[in-house]
Amino acid sequence: MRPNNEREHVRDSGKRGHALVERLWPDTVASRAILILVAALLAFHLLGYWAYRVGVESLATAARDRGLAEHIVSIKRAIASLPAAPERDRVAHDLSSASLEVHWSKVSLVLGTAPVTERTRVMEARLKELAPDLAAESFRVGFADDGGLGTGDADAYRHMMLVSVRLDDGSWVNFSSSALGATQHVDWSVIAVTICFGVGIVVVALLLLRWATRPLRDLAIAAERFSLDQAPHPLPERGPVEVRRAAHAFNTMRERIQRLVGERMQAMAAVSHDLRTPITRLRLRSELLDDDATRRLIDADLGEMEQMIDATLDYLRGGTSGEAVRPIDLASVIETIIDEHLDQGHRVGFSGLASAPVLGRVLSLKRAFSNLIGNALKYGGAAEVTITEADGLLVVAIEDEGPGIPPADMERVFHPFVRLEESRGRQTGGSGLGLTIALAVARSHDGAIALENRPEGGLRVTFFIPRLGHAA
Repeated sequence: MRPNNEREHVRDSGKRGHALVERLWPDTVASRAILILVAALLAFHLLGYWAYRVGVESLATAARDRGLAEHIVSIKRAIASLPAAPERDRVAHDLSSASLEVHWSKVSLVLGTAPVTERTRVMEARLKELAPDLAAESFRVGFADDGGLGTGDADAYRHMMLVSVRLDDGSWVNFSSSALGATQHVDWSVIAVTICFGVGIVVVALLLLRWATRPLRDLAIAAERFSLDQAPHPLPERGPVEVRRAAHAFNTMRERIQRLVGERMQAMAAVSHDLRTPITRLRLRSELLDDDATRRLIDADLGEMEQMIDATLDYLRGGTSGEAVRPIDLASVIETIIDEHLDQGHRVGFSGLASAPVLGRVLSLKRAFSNLIGNALKYGGAAEVTITEADGLLVVAIEDEGPGIPPADMERVFHPFVRLEESRGRQTGGSGLGLTIALAVARSHDGAIALENRPEGGLRVTFFIPRLGHAA
C-alpha cells in the first residue's frame, strides 16, 4: 500500500504544480497580448543596451586614439626642443609608455619606399584628423606587416603600426603602437544592431503569438474535422478565458447537434415504421382487386411511397449510418449493382480496375452508386461505368446519353428535393434526393462528386474516394 500512496502523492503534487503554473500564466487574450508586448519591449531594450555598449566602446576607442595622436604631437615637440642628441634619445625613452613606444634616431623607422596600402592611407588621414598639427609636419605611416619597417628587428615590431615624424634638423622621432590602427566600422555596426533588433523582436513575437494562439488553432481543427458519424472527442478546454469559453460552446454545440440528429432519426424511423404498416395493408388489399390495371397502379404508387420514405431517411442520415467502417472492394460493390440492372435488361457497361480497395461502409456506398447509376439509366437510357486511379484516389466515372444538365444548375441539383423540370419531370419518378444522398456519402468517406456535360452529349458524374492506404 505504501508504494501506491507514494505514487498518488507524487501524482497529486504534479497536478498541484501544473495547476499553480496555469494560475501564474496570464488567463485572457488581452493579458497574453500584453505579455507579448512586454517581452518584445524587453528584448528591444536588452538589444538597445547592447547597442549602447557597442557605441560607448566605439567612442572610447576614438577618444583613446585621439589621446595617443595628441601624445605623439606633444612628444615630438618636447624632443624637438632639446639640442643634444643624447638628451633626445633619453627623453624619448622616458616618454615611452605601454601603449606607445618612442625612439629618436637619425633615420626614419618607416622606409621612404614603403608600400602605400589602404591601411596606411586610412591611418594617415585619421592622424591628420585627430591631430591637425601633424598635417603641416612631415611624417610617415606604415605597418610592419606591410613591409614598412626601415630599421630594427622586424620581430620586435611585428603587427605594429609605425609612425615617423621628421624634425627640423632632419632627425626622426619614431613611434610604434598596437593601440592605434584598429579601423572603426561604426556604420556597419549600426546596421548590424538594427538587423539584430528586427530579428530579435520578430522571433520573440512569433514564438509568443504561436503559443498564445495554439488553442484557437485546435478549435479551428476540431471544427473542420467535425463529423456526425465519428465518436465524439471533446475539445480540450484550455487556454485563455475567451478560448476556454469558445471550446466549451463548441463541445456543447456538437453534443446538441448529435442529440438533435439522433432524435430526428428516431422520430423519422418511428414515422417510417408507422407508414409502412398501412402501406403493407394496402398492398394486401390491392391483391383482392379483380381489376389488374388498377392493382398495378396502386402497387406502383405504394412502391413510390416506400422509395420516398427510404430516400428521405437516407437524406436525414447525411450519408452516415451505424454500419462499421471496414476495407471493401468498391469494384465488387459496383459490379453487383450493374449485374442487378443487367438482369432487368438495362444497358450498363463496366470497365477499368478489377479491384478497387477502399475503407468505407458497404450499404452507404451501394446506396450512393445505386442512385448515380439509376439516374444515368433513368435520364440517359444507358450507362457506362469506369474505375481508374489517380494520385491515391479512386475515380469512378458514370456517363449517360441523356440531355445533360444546364451549367447554371450544376450546383443546384445537389440541393435536397431539387428536380429539373426539363429533364427530370414527375413522370420519371424520384424524390430529388439521389444526388444529395450520393454527395453526403462521398463526403462521409473523405471523397467528392463532380458533374460535367460530355462534349458528345450526356452527363458525366465523377465520384472520388481515397484508395485504401492513402490519405484523403
